[in-house]
Amino acid sequence: MKKVLIVDDNDRYANNLKLYLDGKKITSDRAVDAKQGLELFMKSTDYDMIISDVTMETQTSGLWMMRKIYKSGYKGVMVIASTGFDVWGVMPFSSYFLSWFCGLHWMIPKVPLKQGTVEWVPTILSKDKTTPF
Repeated sequence: MKKVLIVDDNDRYANNLKLYLDGKKITSDRAVDAKQGLELFMKSTDYDMIISDVTMETQTSGLWMMRKIYKSGYKGVMVIASTGFDVWGVMPFSSYFLSWFCGLHWMIPKVPLKQGTVEWVPTILSKDKTTPF
């Protein structure tokens, strides 16, 4: 069975991700900030995927948490869900930069997520796939 760690301080976004994963019969845990996300990851390294917001305790705490996890040798799927991806031109740049910076496989824009729709946008590490599942 697949297991996902959701790291987001916004209940609406986190709950919409959880509902999506529940619908696919995928177990998920939630952290409310990057500090707690890193702690949960260190306690249970059996996550198949990590989905994180960027801006939580600081403007970039989610990015730094993802980088630490990536640099630890984590081999699972890395996903960032961010309002930054709703800005024109950010995703093409992020597809390359964030793949290098934190091993990012997928991006989820938050405007559709706010409405309950999970849009999987691949980075260069997942360019030939339509969804991670």
